[in-house]
Amino acid sequence: MGFMLSLMTQERHLLTEEVDYIQAKGIEGEFGVLKGHAPFLTLLDVGEFLVRKGESVYSYFVAGGVVEVLQDRVTVLADTIERAEEIDGKRAEEARQNAIEALKQPVSSQSRLQYEQVLKREGIRLGIVAKRRSTRHPGRFGEE
Repeated sequence: MGFMLSLMTQERHLLTEEVDYIQAKGIEGEFGVLKGHAPFLTLLDVGEFLVRKGESVYSYFVAGGVVEVLQDRVTVLADTIERAEEIDGKRAEEARQNAIEALKQPVSSQSRLQYEQVLKREGIRLGIVAKRRSTRHPGRFGEE
């Protein structure tokens, strides 16, 4: 028996499911949560969000937002969240290449920061896509 996990953005509710474990990247570093974890609240960084339910592991791309951890539930309100199977690897690679090319040109410090953020986000997306290709991943919850 695990804990309830709710994943959502302002635009959509991805899931509310009982899960066994999550792993995420907060602004102060990575953390994992099991049932009965000490309550805390943290901001999310850009990163991979992993969910384990039984023997299956599900992967999401998450960027920004907040996580509330209570002893029997975790609520995630993310700025951006995408299921691994929703990530368009071609689009991510194009965005990454465009940012690399833009950074070769003289740009303002604000533009440089924006392009570096694109590199970070798309690099994480591409890492999730590559991992998904190299291992057997289940479908969405309830579609195994």
